[in-house]
Amino acid sequence: MIEKARRIGISWAEAYDAVMHAGSKRGGNVYYQAYNLEMTRGFIEDCAGWAERLQSRAGALGETLIVEDGRAVRAFRIAFGSGNEILAMTSAPRAFRSKGRPGDLAIVDEAAFVDDLGEVLKAALAFRVWGGRAHVISTHNGEANPFAALCREIDEGARPGSLHRTTLKEALAQGLFRRIVEGQGRPWSAAAEAEWEGALRAEYGSHSGEELDCIPAAGGGAWLAWDAIRACEDPSAGDPAAFAGGGATVGVDVARRRDLWVAAVLEQVGDVLWLRELAVRQGIPFSQQRAIVSDLAARYRPVRIAVDQTGMGEAVVEQLQEDLGRTVVEGVLMSGPRRLDVATALREAVEDRRLRVPPDAELRRDLHAIRAEAGPTGAPRLLAERSGTDGHADRFWALALACTAAREGSATIGGASAGPRAAGLAGFY
Repeated sequence: MIEKARRIGISWAEAYDAVMHAGSKRGGNVYYQAYNLEMTRGFIEDCAGWAERLQSRAGALGETLIVEDGRAVRAFRIAFGSGNEILAMTSAPRAFRSKGRPGDLAIVDEAAFVDDLGEVLKAALAFRVWGGRAHVISTHNGEANPFAALCREIDEGARPGSLHRTTLKEALAQGLFRRIVEGQGRPWSAAAEAEWEGALRAEYGSHSGEELDCIPAAGGGAWLAWDAIRACEDPSAGDPAAFAGGGATVGVDVARRRDLWVAAVLEQVGDVLWLRELAVRQGIPFSQQRAIVSDLAARYRPVRIAVDQTGMGEAVVEQLQEDLGRTVVEGVLMSGPRRLDVATALREAVEDRRLRVPPDAELRRDLHAIRAEAGPTGAPRLLAERSGTDGHADRFWALALACTAAREGSATIGGASAGPRAAGLAGFY
């Protein structure tokens, strides 16, 4: 994986590497994809130029058609005397399928902008099964983009691979501007380089962080930005032994089979909510879910337990209210405006830095998995992306319910009044 600033010459250098790879009998074929025809043609022309400069035994540049799902995809081809070839095409999700012999190389260039990147990546990464390799290169296109997600997963060790980054500053330090003025026949100077960089940053304006510094832009529909989530992380959070007897609230996201069942325990310390315990289970029976909540109630004595009452949660809420009382257990119907209100409670806590959670990769991905898009009336509609293979942003919703319980105390949560406000939470928010 290569995160890069725009127009610093990495694709040109990759063309050199492709020729060296395909031109060697110890190498293999190279399969290249980019998001448009001009970029693909530019890459294969760079390859042809390198082949001539390196005096590689390469045939003439030619064109061919690849049929994918009944659709002809235009591609460019260079064959080498080694028996290998370079094949370049616009993004075609399944064109990498059945390829990837030992030694073959897949290149996805400006990956954040290709069509159906998820499918392209699945096919490209499959090259590794038979001993091939994949290079995935791009400028960022938003923090919600699959390219940015894959970079994060590799950086955090959640997926195998190596992550490389070249910002504009690093490219300049390695001679980018010197090469530019050399090609123009002008002398280099530090002042000229600084002026050129300043003008370039002014041109990109608010997009310079993403285009030049390899910082994916926040937003892209994300309900919680990555930097806001990380700002709430504290290694001391998530430790049940740290519970000091303060006002506690619990949020429970109910699930039975596919998704995760999650209970989040928050303790209010001053005006900050600390995550003390996150119980995460999958596929456990309702009786076991009931027992876990009862155990949490016994150990933390929460003033409020907010439970997702939607669907199968109806019976769960009734059972927990029988066990712990209606003044403690509140059902929350997660539909329409109420769902948005619950998510907003978590967002306010995060953005106001009034929440502390442990630096946990799975929790972090769940917190970032909720997306917002405009609904038919213009009001935000929340969508939950699967943040991995183990759930549906379930940690997010458990925390959001616990934050809602902390914000509202013993006041109405699910629609019916539940008695006086808990004294320990008065004044929060």
